[in-house]
Amino acid sequence: MWMYISIFLITWLSYYSNKISPAPMPTYTISNWEKTVIFQAMSHIWSNDFYNSIKTNLINAKKNWYIYFYEWVKNWTDENRKKFNKAIWIKFDKNLYKNFSKLYWVTQQDNSIYYNLVNNKDYNIDLSIDEIIEYYEELETTNQSSILKSEKVVDINWEVIKTLSQFNKKEMKILRYLNKAMLNLILWSETIQTTLTNNFTNKNLFKIILNKRNDVLSNEIINSKHNKIFITYWLLHFKWVFKLLQKNDKNWKIIKTEYLYPIQ
Repeated sequence: MWMYISIFLITWLSYYSNKISPAPMPTYTISNWEKTVIFQAMSHIWSNDFYNSIKTNLINAKKNWYIYFYEWVKNWTDENRKKFNKAIWIKFDKNLYKNFSKLYWVTQQDNSIYYNLVNNKDYNIDLSIDEIIEYYEELETTNQSSILKSEKVVDINWEVIKTLSQFNKKEMKILRYLNKAMLNLILWSETIQTTLTNNFTNKNLFKIILNKRNDVLSNEIINSKHNKIFITYWLLHFKWVFKLLQKNDKNWKIIKTEYLYPIQ
């Protein structure tokens, strides 16, 4: 009896999340009356329609004299890539998001579709893994992480491929539908997002990935000679970047909020 009730609830919740009320992804327009910034919240795996809508919005913004700031981790040395993998216990490589996208019935972000639209004023505002590791090792020296250290690095790509091979087409369709619903729920709920970030395995590394990039992005906005900036960056960064901008200039305000629906 309880099994049937559970199946019904999961099915209904998934349908509700995917079809009736999919989660929105915000586009914030902020201004201090000297500069105007369009901040498009982003993720590395979502739907093609979502990415193409952003492309259209970026083209329209650039026609109105905006320039483009984007998040994209820069090149790194092989040594620091290995250190990064060890810090997160996961083998991080170019196929990671591609393989995850197969599990969730979505698409891997291809940031190259946003380059050289209307003009070539595109600027990568991010850290390299080399810089992340440098900051991380400094923080570890002064603030030792309480996590259990491990020499083992999990090859997530292989784990995903192995998982995909275990299901037939019908089972895979059901799994992907449930996974899409889970993504929508995470995006809808700030409580779930906060719980996930608070329980990130390596808290020192997460501080660098989030906080240092907030500093980099806010400083670039403040010091840029351009007064109109279109930004694509991870959703979690917005509120902290906005606070840093307001700390520098209390005139910064959110003047418009719009939404895209990345997983419908």
